Amino acid sequence: MKEIAKETEKNKSIVKKLIKWSSNIAIIILVVLVVTSLYSSFKSRNDPSYIPSVLGYKPMSVLTGSMDPTLKPGDMVIVKATDPNILKVNDVITYRVSNSTLITHRIIEITNEDQHLYFKTKGDANNTEDQRLISSEQVVGRLAFSIPKGGYIVNWIKSPLGLILLVILPITFLLVGEIKSIFSQVDKNKEANPKDDMEV
Repeated sequence: MKEIAKETEKNKSIVKKLIKWSSNIAIIILVVLVVTSLYSSFKSRNDPSYIPSVLGYKPMSVLTGSMDPTLKPGDMVIVKATDPNILKVNDVITYRVSNSTLITHRIIEITNEDQHLYFKTKGDANNTEDQRLISSEQVVGRLAFSIPKGGYIVNWIKSPLGLILLVILPITFLLVGEIKSIFSQVDKNKEANPKDDMEV
C-alpha cells in the first residue's frame, strides 16, 4: 500500500511539473505575441509599407476572392521572402503595387528583359491576366502556406480589443501563476515547520 501511495504521489508530482511547464510555455508565447503585435501595430501606423516578419515569414490577410478557390477572403497567407531568380511558373507570389497595396496572384509567365526579371501574373478566379508585368523588385515573397479564416484572427489581434485582451491575458496568467506558487510555498513551509501548540 505504501508503494502504491508513493507511486501515486510521484505521478501527481510529474503531472504538476508538466502543467507548470505547459503554462510557462503558454505565457511565453502570449508575451511574444503581445510584443510582436504591439510592435507591428506601432510600426504599420508610422509606415504603411511595413509587413511584420518572423524568420522571413510574413503573415497577411486575403481581402478579395481573386484567388478563389485556392485562397478565400478571410484566409491568412504566410509568405516566405524568396530570391526572385528561383521563382517558377505556377508559384503563387505576393507583390507590391503601391506602399500600402499588396496582391497575391499566380505566376503564369516569366520574361527576362534587359537582364531584369518580369513576371506575368493572374488570379485563379480572374478571367484575364493582370495588365502590368511585375518586376522582381516588387516581389515580397512566395506563398509558403495558408490558414483558412486565419486572416480574421490577424485582424482581430490588430484591433484595439484584441490588443487589450492580449495584454490583459498574459498579465493575468502571470499573476495567477505567481500567487499560486507563493501560496504553495507557504503551505510547504507550514508542513516543514509545524507550530508547536503545546505550552511548556
